[in-house]
Amino acid sequence: KRIEPPLRALIASGDVRVDGFLLPGHVSVILGADFYRFLERELRVPGAIVGFAPVDVLAGVAALVDAVLRGEARVENLYERVVRPEGNRVAQELLRRWFEPVDSRWRGLGEIPSSGLAFRRAFAHRDAALLDVELDPPREPRGCRCGDVLKGAIEPHECPLFDRTCTPTTPVGACMVSSEGTCAAWYRHERVGASA
Repeated sequence: KRIEPPLRALIASGDVRVDGFLLPGHVSVILGADFYRFLERELRVPGAIVGFAPVDVLAGVAALVDAVLRGEARVENLYERVVRPEGNRVAQELLRRWFEPVDSRWRGLGEIPSSGLAFRRAFAHRDAALLDVELDPPREPRGCRCGDVLKGAIEPHECPLFDRTCTPTTPVGACMVSSEGTCAAWYRHERVGASA
């Protein structure tokens, strides 16, 4: 998937107030820090490129708080040890050569134009979607508010399934399935805070 269209969609939606973005280091290794200049120049929203280590995320939050308090829409690369301004040009060229933008569905956001990637016509024969396999269309589980959690519209504990039918051992929604998921992290760290 592509990152620019959903960032623009979040800002344009008006559903949630976005003060800034923590930008994913693993994606940014390919795209480069300069890719995000549209946040500063066009959308006037700060961003911080971070890794996944707790210290990286905390540094990103601190940078965003500082930018918001100063009224600055700057993008900071706090993951310079792996993210270069220009990114990985070889990987970028391979992506351009093999794939083209297509409309794609995003959990909690719906369909966003040109936000996905599909094989270009010359490589379409490699697309797994052509295999004769029937899959049920993806659906949000009934009552799951993962999309609202991802947009920041609610906190995980506000989902009616959180810590009831949806736990890390019995996950219902995608936010709880992954150990990196928002609800899973909230579940783990809420317990730590409550017992301290």
